[in-house]
Amino acid sequence: MTMTRFLYLLLLLPLLTFASEEPTGAAPTFTLNTLDGEPVSTDSLRGKVLYVDFWASWCGPCKVSFPDMHALQEEFGEEQFQVVAVSVDSNPEDARRFVRRFEPNFLVLSDPEGAIAERFNIPAMPTSFLIDQQGNIRHMHKGYKPGDIDKLKPLIAALTGEQ
Repeated sequence: MTMTRFLYLLLLLPLLTFASEEPTGAAPTFTLNTLDGEPVSTDSLRGKVLYVDFWASWCGPCKVSFPDMHALQEEFGEEQFQVVAVSVDSNPEDARRFVRRFEPNFLVLSDPEGAIAERFNIPAMPTSFLIDQQGNIRHMHKGYKPGDIDKLKPLIAALTGEQ
């Protein structure tokens, strides 16, 4: 191997490592309760593009993401798209207080034991997954900051066919 080829591969290594971190394959299915205690199964949402967001009341970036998730649900509607916000607060009352401030127009579920978050292997808070109509993970988004919604909209539009 020439030195040039070796340096080229060395430069590509971080990109290949980054690309391999993008999850693929079938998303874990689950049933969780809403904050009001009603069970919701992801199987019942099959056929829609899902934006599954894992969050917590103590998470600063989650305060930024909630209004944007509201905007995404409003823009893409409920026919083909559904935001599913999964609280990992161990005390669901903390999640209820947080949610009252934002009045979301999307599903808010509770995972107080963190079992579902563990199945998704959450690397940061918040972390969201864009899941296609067949239940496959198409994108993972770690963290959240102002402007991230502009990166998500084209991905959602492509999956829902609203390009």
